[in-house]
Amino acid sequence: MSRPLKILILDNTREASCFGSKNIVHWTLKMAPQGSEVLVRRPPDEDIPPQDIRVDAIILSGSITSCMEANESWIQPLDQFITRHLTLGTPMLGICYGHQAIARCLFQMAGKAAPLRRADHPELGWQKIQITQSNPLFEGLANNFVTYESHYEEVGETPPGAEVFAKTEFCDTQAFQVHGKSIFGIQFHPEYSIDEAEESLANKLKKGERKDWILNLGKGSKLYDENVGKAIFGNFFRIASQRTD
Repeated sequence: MSRPLKILILDNTREASCFGSKNIVHWTLKMAPQGSEVLVRRPPDEDIPPQDIRVDAIILSGSITSCMEANESWIQPLDQFITRHLTLGTPMLGICYGHQAIARCLFQMAGKAAPLRRADHPELGWQKIQITQSNPLFEGLANNFVTYESHYEEVGETPPGAEVFAKTEFCDTQAFQVHGKSIFGIQFHPEYSIDEAEESLANKLKKGERKDWILNLGKGSKLYDENVGKAIFGNFFRIASQRTD
């Protein structure tokens, strides 16, 4: 049986309507072992816990912040926190910007410039994810599954010490795991609901977004699969609860 966890959610969102990463909190409360404790902190408000905080699992949210931006005052402390817990091997799940931030830190730790870049084809909407290598984070999912994407930037190469295990037609680094550690990055958003995703797409179009970047607008009711969120968050918490060191 999975043991209760102390879970830290680092909410990197910038829009007031998203503060608190309610969708991630929803899945955490739904899929974490009974009795787990959930903490939410906001790095963009320079609300980053001390590096020596003891937690069982960390989730890094998405953000409209550019992953290539390095001069905002909160980003270096966030990277230092991530680097500390990469070294400790604390189970981590980075989503979208969180995925890119983990990759950025892995490259920095290897003394390399992080190949983070503007995507040639941003993915905005319902997209098919192709699993390229078996991985426990995706246990229970089909080799091709559909979920919500919303990113203009991407990780251009496999991070040092990691293995990529999913891609799409436009982005080769959709998911990676650090070798020997329960640390994962995923570019997509399994936490989004149908309504949240469709509203996000509609707002992008209102702001003049390129229509060829919008994927499967209005098809969420047919393409959304609740099992994607259940599997990924459930698997992550199960993996984190099995850590013994």
